[in-house]
Amino acid sequence: MSLKNDHMAGQDHTRILLRLRSTTMHGLIPTPNSGIAPSPLRMAKMVNDQVNVDNFMAVMCLNASSLISTFDEHVLVNTFKFGVLYQKYGQTTEEELFGNNETSPAFNEFIEILGQRIILRDHKGYRGGLDIMNGHTGTEAVYERFYDREIMFHVAPLLPHTAGDAQQLQRKRHVGNDIVAIVFQEKATPFTPDMIASHFLHAFIVVTPFETADGETRYKVAVTGRHDVPFFGPTLPQPPIFRKGRELKEFLLTKLINAENACYKAFKFAELEQRTRASLLQGLADKLKEKTVEFLGTGAGNEPGAVSPQPEGTPKQEGSGTEGPGSKFLNTVRKVLNPKVRSPSVDTNLSGDGNKNNVLNKKMNLHDTPTPNSGRSKSSIASSSASAVSVRSAGGSGESSPDVTSRVAPPRPPLHDHSDDSSLNSVDLDPLGAVYVDSDTGLESMSSAEAGANARDQHNTPRDADQLRQEVCRLKNDKLDLLKQNITWQNEIKCLRERVITLQAELAAASKERRHREQTATIIPNPSTHDSTA
Repeated sequence: MSLKNDHMAGQDHTRILLRLRSTTMHGLIPTPNSGIAPSPLRMAKMVNDQVNVDNFMAVMCLNASSLISTFDEHVLVNTFKFGVLYQKYGQTTEEELFGNNETSPAFNEFIEILGQRIILRDHKGYRGGLDIMNGHTGTEAVYERFYDREIMFHVAPLLPHTAGDAQQLQRKRHVGNDIVAIVFQEKATPFTPDMIASHFLHAFIVVTPFETADGETRYKVAVTGRHDVPFFGPTLPQPPIFRKGRELKEFLLTKLINAENACYKAFKFAELEQRTRASLLQGLADKLKEKTVEFLGTGAGNEPGAVSPQPEGTPKQEGSGTEGPGSKFLNTVRKVLNPKVRSPSVDTNLSGDGNKNNVLNKKMNLHDTPTPNSGRSKSSIASSSASAVSVRSAGGSGESSPDVTSRVAPPRPPLHDHSDDSSLNSVDLDPLGAVYVDSDTGLESMSSAEAGANARDQHNTPRDADQLRQEVCRLKNDKLDLLKQNITWQNEIKCLRERVITLQAELAAASKERRHREQTATIIPNPSTHDSTA
């Protein structure tokens, strides 16, 4: 939704452009005298009360206007291609229309009205799918510029003629893929849209020339199309007869362009257009949201390895946007590992055992806010750190770093449901760039024994980093194995389904044969009974 303030008739108004999956709606509402404009959601409902979104997110990023304008203008088309068929007197089949290789002077005079007859080789304008390099689609065509629009005509007699091909597929490949076509009749001959078998052709303009008593050439124009094509202008005059000249040209070209735009509203094209529009709109929304997040820094977090302190007792929210660069991969691994088949190392995370600690505890505690009682923070970050250590320790490490938090009170109670999320995300922290002893940590209450333990933790940092990298590699391999198993199972399911279909077909055939045998046995008389009767 786009909003713009306008001043009209001495009063401020808000112009609204609401983009929906089906269409784009425009509205103009006056600004209240209080100066307080309604919320964006209320404005949207003023334009369309069927809007069912909960809220709108402000778009604040570079080139947002350009991206939105590109979406709005994707329906604007300045290039068109139309077919031109030549129908001789008495021709009533598709093969006869596409097979015409010779034309009359009247037809050549008519196509000169439509546009300029050009040489296709090295043509610089719109080519409408014709070959301008090698001449595979003929040497000449009819081209016209009409009010900043480019039009290419697929004139069937100018396209290559294939000897021995009754359907002339080379010509039909171009004319049959157009949406609107002109049928030029040498003389008045019946024509119906069903004569041309095409999924695309939806409207036809039939032009029939005739001469008046004084020898002047006039053109009779008729319009026909499929039943689901709505009306399009300009309206035919009464009688629908035109003189040769500029008036006929402008009427035909305008009618052709409007006919194509109207055909897009037919069921077949409307359904395709709606799917395309919905896909483009969803892509635009996702791209604007992503660029806004990047521009504002929301969800980017700090540098890799940095952890922002959280209030005590505040759990880390899943998908809050504060995860590190590798969180997407870890989220994928977490989805693959079903809780019902969780490995023992992951089960250890849920218990939050405080006896297995790592140098990550040191890093977390350095960023925690001290409490008045113990000088340490008991935030959820420290809990997630202990959980992350348990993943590494259970993965095969025979040693653990000195117990820095051994003086903290009894073991922690079980973590919240999201502790699994916190532990996996904590593995992504950079162990080399974030584990260090700051000269000014603000933790003056730390004892000398703890300081010595911290020094030993820093010494063990490279080994811990290697172990974490190995753990990530192992998780990647597990993910690939699970994906391979999934593909194998899908193939087996497909084979079983095919087997079921085959067995059902065999069962149906056997049942049919059984019924046939029973009917045959009922019809054939008993020979012994027949002999006794005789």
